[in-house]
Amino acid sequence: MIPPSASQHPNNMPKPPSRREFVRTAFRAATGAALISPARLLAASIGSSAPGVASRAVNAPPKPRPRVVRITDSRLIPVRIVQRSLLKDHLAEGLRFLTGAATEADAWHRILAPDDVVLIKFSRSAARRIGTRPALAAEMVDSLVRAGWGPERIILLEVGEDRPRHDKTRPPDLRWQGKVVDFGASGRDSFIAALDQATAIINVPFLKTHHLATMTCCLKNLSHGLIRHPARFHANGCDPAIGEIVASEPIRSRLKLNIVNGLRVVFDRGPEAGPKDLASTGTLLFGRDPVACDAVGYGILNEVRSLHQRGPLLPGSRVPPQLVTAARLGMGRFDMEAIDLQELVA
Repeated sequence: MIPPSASQHPNNMPKPPSRREFVRTAFRAATGAALISPARLLAASIGSSAPGVASRAVNAPPKPRPRVVRITDSRLIPVRIVQRSLLKDHLAEGLRFLTGAATEADAWHRILAPDDVVLIKFSRSAARRIGTRPALAAEMVDSLVRAGWGPERIILLEVGEDRPRHDKTRPPDLRWQGKVVDFGASGRDSFIAALDQATAIINVPFLKTHHLATMTCCLKNLSHGLIRHPARFHANGCDPAIGEIVASEPIRSRLKLNIVNGLRVVFDRGPEAGPKDLASTGTLLFGRDPVACDAVGYGILNEVRSLHQRGPLLPGSRVPPQLVTAARLGMGRFDMEAIDLQELVA
């Protein structure tokens, strides 16, 4: 042990940092260093390109790198109960680091317009088994209300019996739109009428494997969670359906933010969750780009599978095909070299 210098005498030592100060320090250290584990495993898992995707033209101007913030804290869910005070802090920090804002409220105002009606799209698949939806739903509503969006401007979709107590948010319209949307090669269908109530979507998916689509996260939570007949769009591993539906105007024009609920993930035999297929990872992802978030999520699933002596979801550097399709349709980027991945391990 190195003895303290005169300026570091125990009687003159600064107070230990608060949890919030620790989070900020840890995040700066993580983003300023070449992290070995999650980032490099992720890059190896995904690779820098996929077969059939054309390289960027030499003279084309570079596109801005989409930012994805990954926060991992094992204290968030030590067993099954989510630690709400930690979740509140990490939700605020994730929003701040994603946007560069000084405060949580400022971050929301960089993402949403003051007059937005916000549809928060959760997932009901395996929600009871995963058991983390109530805490995140309540903290998100409280965070938005503190930032100035009244509960009457917030719509919670697929939150079910986990609706926060004393909740006064606007009930979602669970009917179907009267119009039919043409998605392209994958077909046509109607969206849920709750989309007509909202001007902005916050997408809050679980992170799970999927027996047809390889994984389900941001893209599939929107594509198959907002249409009337999702079973019609599972052919060919849900591709190109996932990408085409998410790229349609009703979703593309409203999607403002993705917050991936990876507090517990389904790393095998998803999307439904058996007790042996779940892992508590204490992870949250924040990003505006749903393709980039799914790319990072895909790497996390392979990380967890490796820890549980399972092989990768796809061989080599392959990625789920819906990521390639969604990227081709302009919905984001899946190449890890093109993603600004910011990591915090608390």
